Amino acid sequence: MRATELIKPTAIIQTLHSLVKNDAMMTVDTRQLRQGDIFLAYAVGHGRARNDNCQYIDQAIALGAGAVLFDQADINQSNQALSNAYRNRLDCIAVAQLSQQAGPICAQWYGFPSQQMNVIGVTGTNGKTTVTQWLAQALDSPKNSVGERAALIGTLGVGFPGALVKTGYTTPDAPRLQTELARLRERGAQYVAMEVSSHALEQQRVAGVEFTAAIFTNLSQDHLDNHGSMIEYAAAKATLFQQAELQYAIINFDDVFGRELAMQLLAKEVGNKNPQVWGFALSAQAFAGFEKFAQRLKRVYAQNTQLQQAVYSTEFVSEGNAPEVITAAVLGEFNLSNYLAVWTTLRALGFAGAEASFRLSRVQPIPGRMELMSAVKSREAKGLLVVVDYAHTPDALTKALQALRPLAVQRGGQLWCVFGCGGDRDLGKRAQMGLAASLEADQLILTSDNPRSEDPEKIIAMILAGMSAPISKSGSAVLSIVDRAAAILAAVRNAQANDIVLVAGKGHESNQEISGKCFEFSDQAHVQLALGDRS
Repeated sequence: MRATELIKPTAIIQTLHSLVKNDAMMTVDTRQLRQGDIFLAYAVGHGRARNDNCQYIDQAIALGAGAVLFDQADINQSNQALSNAYRNRLDCIAVAQLSQQAGPICAQWYGFPSQQMNVIGVTGTNGKTTVTQWLAQALDSPKNSVGERAALIGTLGVGFPGALVKTGYTTPDAPRLQTELARLRERGAQYVAMEVSSHALEQQRVAGVEFTAAIFTNLSQDHLDNHGSMIEYAAAKATLFQQAELQYAIINFDDVFGRELAMQLLAKEVGNKNPQVWGFALSAQAFAGFEKFAQRLKRVYAQNTQLQQAVYSTEFVSEGNAPEVITAAVLGEFNLSNYLAVWTTLRALGFAGAEASFRLSRVQPIPGRMELMSAVKSREAKGLLVVVDYAHTPDALTKALQALRPLAVQRGGQLWCVFGCGGDRDLGKRAQMGLAASLEADQLILTSDNPRSEDPEKIIAMILAGMSAPISKSGSAVLSIVDRAAAILAAVRNAQANDIVLVAGKGHESNQEISGKCFEFSDQAHVQLALGDRS
């Protein structure tokens, strides 16, 4: 069949089976292509990172691709020669709207792996990684009699807890995602907890995935360089909850958009296709106004919450059941909310309250998420405490600093903050992050994050512009140190023993992008070096 003849979606898989072996993999990356695999050529990514893979068709063929799927509409006039080159090739198949159909095509090729597992999608501005990691840890029980296995797909990689392989994406492209789901299925995963970014939803990377449950954490400003407005950003997030086969929607009622999203779902006519809505909140008051949905809304909330030495003592209440006493050694109410999100999801999946509490008690801290860095790694230790966190939005930075403030007060010390903003990304949040930091931190050092193609000094200037004056909460002058390693060293050297230093923005990341090049860089490694120098 010639490339100029558009094949109907129902016939694509049959055609591929006539061209390649059943174990052929699907990919958009020629670096991962093996001889006999299927190459999908369509535009992937967004913004400056958008890449038209049609330019790699020749390379894929030279590497031995067994078949190529491409969207002729993606081959623009300047590349018309490409279209002519593939006109008479039987192994080059034109597929209309390939970027939208890639997920379903790949899902069908691999035998619909998500249908054979419980896939739980997690979306929101902040908390996706923490919730996904904790959920996978709580669900994974390889040593018990049942031998349940839970895997995860997200920012830190793909695989089972403690054995992740990095992909470089929060949510991989559609072919890679379906490939990974198929591999996890073959390795015995019954559950998959997956981070679902707004970019992935907008670009339909998760098309073809059947979600059992979807979790919404929160919404605050981020990615407006891509979405344009908060309304469009929120709309992208909401599409995860519009999946036809979704059984459970777990939604944060402490978040304004969370309540709006829940209202949209609950206001629909009762039918078999509506997901069961589970709301969670740090107080029962968050459910005010939803009384008329009492029969359709499962309410879960915390009560009698107390904080001592950065450890929360609380009770989780699932309506109609006795409260569960919970001890959560987490930093910040936002992390307590993440904890509650996981507990609520376990309840929605059918686990009793006591079992959900036991499973949640096993979870471990997440790298780069309010990660405590000191010689003794204790919240009560004498001596400087340093915390590394991924906070890279105004809301996340505010919450991280507010979470550490009570601990700084208990220690009688000041709260330091070292942070910057990424280049080639949302410009509007820079001033907002500057304002947030100046309102919450006692001492501030502005530095580089991932400046990418931008001048880091100009990024810092935009952060400073958001402050009413270039001073911190304590009235001290804000320092600007472009070199991130030097900035971390300066903070650790100058902080007092009873102070707390927050190094924010990069979290788990192990490199830094400067002028189009990637350099090895770990906040944790430089913090440890600085602590060693201090001692």
